[in-house]
Amino acid sequence: MSRPRDLTGRITGIGDEAAPGLAGQIAVARELGWNALELRSLDGTALADLPEPVVREAAGRLHAAGLGVVCLDSRIGNWARPVTGPFSADLEELERLAAYGRILGCRSLRVMSWTDGGLPEEAWAKEAIGRMRRLARRAEALGVELLHENCAGWAGSDASRTLRLLAEVDSPALRVLFDTGNGVPYGYDAHALLRELLPYVAHVHVKDALPGDRPGEAVYTLPGEGAARVADCVGLLEEYGYRGAYALEPHLTVVPHAGVRSEDAAGPFVRAARRLTALPVPVPSAAPSVGPEAPPRPAVDTGLLLHLLHTPTAGPLETGPGASHLTAAALRSYATAAERLGFRTVRLGAPDPSAVLRDDTPAPVRRAVAADPAFLAGQPSLVLRLGPALPRERTVMFNVHLDTVAGGEPPAFDGVRFTGRGAVDAKGPAVALLAGVAAAARACPAVGRDVAVLVQAVAGEEGGALGTFGTRPLVETGHTGRLNVFCEPTGLRHLPRATAAATARIAVDGEDSVDDRPEAGHNATVLLGFLAQHLAAALGREASGGPPFTVCVAGLHTGTLHNKVHGSGGLLLNLAYATAEAGAAAERALVRALDEGLREFTARFSGTPPFTRTAKDAARITRLEWEKRGLPALGPQPEWGDELLAEAGVDRWPDDEPAFTCDAIWAEGLPDTFTTVFGPGSLDANRAHAAGEFVDLADLEAFAERTAALLTAFADDVRRHDGTRPAVPVPLQTGPTGLTGPTEKAGTA
Repeated sequence: MSRPRDLTGRITGIGDEAAPGLAGQIAVARELGWNALELRSLDGTALADLPEPVVREAAGRLHAAGLGVVCLDSRIGNWARPVTGPFSADLEELERLAAYGRILGCRSLRVMSWTDGGLPEEAWAKEAIGRMRRLARRAEALGVELLHENCAGWAGSDASRTLRLLAEVDSPALRVLFDTGNGVPYGYDAHALLRELLPYVAHVHVKDALPGDRPGEAVYTLPGEGAARVADCVGLLEEYGYRGAYALEPHLTVVPHAGVRSEDAAGPFVRAARRLTALPVPVPSAAPSVGPEAPPRPAVDTGLLLHLLHTPTAGPLETGPGASHLTAAALRSYATAAERLGFRTVRLGAPDPSAVLRDDTPAPVRRAVAADPAFLAGQPSLVLRLGPALPRERTVMFNVHLDTVAGGEPPAFDGVRFTGRGAVDAKGPAVALLAGVAAAARACPAVGRDVAVLVQAVAGEEGGALGTFGTRPLVETGHTGRLNVFCEPTGLRHLPRATAAATARIAVDGEDSVDDRPEAGHNATVLLGFLAQHLAAALGREASGGPPFTVCVAGLHTGTLHNKVHGSGGLLLNLAYATAEAGAAAERALVRALDEGLREFTARFSGTPPFTRTAKDAARITRLEWEKRGLPALGPQPEWGDELLAEAGVDRWPDDEPAFTCDAIWAEGLPDTFTTVFGPGSLDANRAHAAGEFVDLADLEAFAERTAALLTAFADDVRRHDGTRPAVPVPLQTGPTGLTGPTEKAGTA
């Protein structure tokens, strides 16, 4: 029996087989409703030979069109590079494409294993394996994935050679790209080869062909019309559990290695794509008999994490204008990795300004949007889903953020510890989360079938945005579950509360004066210094007598010259609180304390000549500005959630330890839900936001294990209560432009 397999969202193609230029490639992808492309060349120039500005422009155009990139087709080891040729060309291309992959949002590179260059078989094998081993070691450090294609090269057409290559290179950075049609021109049974290599396949090319008149020749056909057994190959892959992309490479009018190129390639390419979509795929009657098991691989994708650590995602609120912001590319890389595990992208885009610009939106966000209309478009967020769209009571939502604070050392991984900005906060937890969900789905079939898993991967957690253009619009649109987990470093304990903070700026706008006549101006330094001490004492006393809040008397700045009276400056204060009541009390307390401080300053300094004018005008030249205020805090959560996490082996954060601020505040008030903060490592001990930020692989793996246990416990709970809870349907918006003593987590002020 055969039927068309639903491969929605998983079919893509090598763009230059449809059109030479990017505009034509994008147009064909849009016509076909694709969400990604595979890139090999633009306007006849190989990707690695393009200058970086061209690649950045291409990435912008692709992302604006809603297209990701699933693979970069390198020339490393290909049919034009004998194993006796200069290896430096391959090394240089690896470095170049690794950098371009960060821009494009892709860490997968197609490679081959070199033609013989006249060497005898064993010498050819030794050199090819040695070269691939060197490439793989460098790929590991760069976070790049090498996908060896069954094409030209020593290991291209023989499964035993491919298995030897994989075994002797012995690297998680080397996997297999299977091409359905290469066996026809190269004279081997590709379907039989696939059976041996199934455990290692990470990406698939689709073509079909009939044998030509002479050995090595082929007549390429639409999928399903040739001798490649395309449908059987797809059926075998799907039954084995392959969930990655199928990239069309039809060779109908473009055959690069044969020098065949047509200006009218789009039509045949589109016909091939539509034929692939409708291809009847056999339904196997039993699990396939496959070759040897793949060697154990780390549950956590270390290469993906290194790739994300190498990708700069500190937003413009952190870095200011002019820095490289590749958040969109990082999200696409993350989505590609998740889709291989069975996730589907629900939405990837930025919120509409109307969903962001509110009275309680932090002032830095409002200023950034006013200064740059494209600000929000450059800060998208991603929603992934494993399983069907289900009511909230059958859904678990995880929230991770891929943006970071600025700075940090170059990323590294020594086999035990990752270092680099975002290692623990929160790219490391984001990657470990995928491993945990995948493990749960393998162990408990209800996960991804009876229980849906949502993942919000957001921008705007850092830099003072506090989730107002990332998490908040997604929560308000309904991308939540009955259980909501915000992945932040908590030492693998769950924290069912989160503080918020108000940030105030005491601004002084007076007149400067020279050092010879200090009395002629306003001395903002003396005034603000006095207010800093007064507010610290007054607010500290007030916080102990009412709803608790914590005051942080922070940055004070007037000027840098020693021979000048600085008449203007500012003082920052942060007021962290655990309840909305405490936040409102903190705001009122600051207003009172500031008024008292100004009166005291006037009384104390009105008789001191250098400061008489400042004392007289203190109230007039001083004003209170709010950078952010009125934000919610996550309050106490229902007991059933604590019981569920305890069942999963997750300890609770002690009540006497202070909480911190994170995007979990936006889940406050969600009905019939439990929200908590849970992740590996510690903000302090793992040096989050500081020099030397790190996370250990063992901690990420432990987080993945507990995540799997949590999902299994949730699925068991759903089964036990099936039909006893009223359904709470959650309308989800899936279009691309619909979103167009506490302490505060460092970096969120």
